[in-house]
Amino acid sequence: MPYLSWMEGSQFMRHAVHEACLLGRDPLACTVARPQLSALSRVHASIDRIGGIWWVRDLDSANGTLVNGRPLVYPQGNSLQDGDQLLLDEWEISFTEGFPGLDGTTFAERVGDLFQEVRPEPTQAMVLIRSIELLQRSTEKLLRQVDSDAMVKGLLEESLLLLSGDRGFLVMKTKEGGWRTAHRVGDVQEGIGLSRSVLDYVAQEQTAVLSNKPLGDPRFGGMSLVEMHRGSLLCATMVDDGEVHGALYIDREAEGRPFSRFDLAVFQAFVRLGSMALRQALLNRQALSQAEQQGELLRLRTEFQRESDRHGELLAAMATPLRRVKSWAEGMTGLTGEAIRFQLEQIEALFEHRIQEGPSHEVPLAGHPLSIPVLQEELVHRWESLLNLRKVRLSREDAPAGSVWMAGGPLVVALAGLVEPVFMQLKAGSAVSIRWDQERGFRLLKMTLPAGLHVPLPDAWTQRMLQEAGVKWNWADQSLDLCFPESPDAMPEEPSRPLLGLVSDELNLLGLFQTVAEAGNLWLHPLEQEPPPPPLPKFRFLVVDARGTTNLEGCIRAYRHHPSFATTPILVVRCAEDETPRLIEAGATDWLAEGFRWEALHHRLQVLRGHTELQQRALAAERLDSFRQMAGTLKHEINNPLAIISMQVEMLQRKYPEEIKLAKIGEMVERIRILVQVLQKMRETPTEDYADGSSILKLG
Repeated sequence: MPYLSWMEGSQFMRHAVHEACLLGRDPLACTVARPQLSALSRVHASIDRIGGIWWVRDLDSANGTLVNGRPLVYPQGNSLQDGDQLLLDEWEISFTEGFPGLDGTTFAERVGDLFQEVRPEPTQAMVLIRSIELLQRSTEKLLRQVDSDAMVKGLLEESLLLLSGDRGFLVMKTKEGGWRTAHRVGDVQEGIGLSRSVLDYVAQEQTAVLSNKPLGDPRFGGMSLVEMHRGSLLCATMVDDGEVHGALYIDREAEGRPFSRFDLAVFQAFVRLGSMALRQALLNRQALSQAEQQGELLRLRTEFQRESDRHGELLAAMATPLRRVKSWAEGMTGLTGEAIRFQLEQIEALFEHRIQEGPSHEVPLAGHPLSIPVLQEELVHRWESLLNLRKVRLSREDAPAGSVWMAGGPLVVALAGLVEPVFMQLKAGSAVSIRWDQERGFRLLKMTLPAGLHVPLPDAWTQRMLQEAGVKWNWADQSLDLCFPESPDAMPEEPSRPLLGLVSDELNLLGLFQTVAEAGNLWLHPLEQEPPPPPLPKFRFLVVDARGTTNLEGCIRAYRHHPSFATTPILVVRCAEDETPRLIEAGATDWLAEGFRWEALHHRLQVLRGHTELQQRALAAERLDSFRQMAGTLKHEINNPLAIISMQVEMLQRKYPEEIKLAKIGEMVERIRILVQVLQKMRETPTEDYADGSSILKLG
């Protein structure tokens, strides 16, 4: 960044040129003004940047502007170079590319390379040779590091040894524009460290600085320097594609051990080489990670294709025996033959659906309205063959007018997969009745069954087909209710996939976790280290990257105390084993060390999911048991006084039969008695199960 500097009496003045500015006498119109110079024009000259070069242009024809004692040559002005002297009437201004007024010994920056800074004396030549030797060894040692994290730490340690520093810091830029310490080496004390003003200056100027008197350095303005020693410091930025992403800082604690300009040249050369090596290591790491993921994806695709081919071969092999069995069944007579033929039709429907669906394609579900009488006739026609074979009577009411929405796919076969296992439990001579009812948006086919039957347990395929068709079912009091949507508006919305939260500053992890999320049918949702305010959607898992967070324990505690993450499993990845007790105490559920593969992460998330489901079921069972115990206690406590009240009301009614209020009290007593019976039923009745695995108590 260029500067303008001048003297006002005995005071040395500086102005950083961030953007175009005007110079003159008027402080309201000019960025840099000298009101006390009466001969100076109101707006005398302008400094602007054109094509990456700074130019000065004269704005007053009477009193021109001189550059190095000469008037401006071109109408658009003259270009400026480091060290140019401007003269505006009596005002002498220096233009410098860097901070002005540095003596080059106590305070220095923007030094040349090693060969430019060395002196021609023989002793300096030996210093150069020795420094080049140390620089080469340090660079070779740095380049031997394969892991980028080890390279970052080695960059700091080698720079400290190279320049005989007492301590060093490696700091990285955060997304918010602040700084975080990545590594510390040497005699580091708590609360003692580099100043933010030093970091902000080197980042703004993108340069390396030397300061042998930090507390009096004019570049840092004396701000935020209370934590610094009185010794010497070197600080240089780590630049990647023109953007500062970190800085390296070393210092010597004691006074009297200054750094030299040559030390600064060695330091900035080593940091430049280290930044290039680190960038290459990060690119290699990212490339290896992507190659590993692509290789894993290719392996999974190959394995999936192999399994699909096997399934296709198996289906093709099943076709021949199926045709043979069907041909044999055609010759069978009676109820047994009819039942077998219907079962073979269902197998054929499943077989055809599997062939059409294919191993790797989702079939879009179409739909159409279906008359309720037609649906009942088809269902009864299928069910009667099995019921007649088992000598069970089926009674039905006339189907009402109207229609239901029939989605694509073998829904009737799926209904058979739900209902027919229940029919197989029926004993000869029993009866089954069906009737239709209506709820808002749904038509209910209510099936009343004999006592003693178990709750239906449909297979996974049947559950999926029913869910995609929007058909719900309830089981309670030996009654199976099938709920059919009347129109597409009543179809359930597509459930959104559960969320996998990720807290990490490293973007190269997103590809890995995206693969894991897709494998687990999850949505990947990046999160910051501070949890967002509620309300939030439900997260199935939260993964915290130990290397990508500044305050790991604080981050875990913040999320664990967040109402949306109070029960969410928290998995910490890339953490050291000795850190795990503290992380578990902070609220983490599990952990994975550095170097894990995506299969291990996927498996660990599945294990956490299983543990969470078991805990939820155990908690639900405990709450249900407590609720039933409470119901029994309330029943006992209410029955005794209720019996006395009922007896007294009955005696009063006999004595005063015309009293209306006593009859009203009797009605309330009877109502309380019915509620007590409901409490008793809570203790004895089984739960009502639903297709999604949930259950409730059926009170009436």
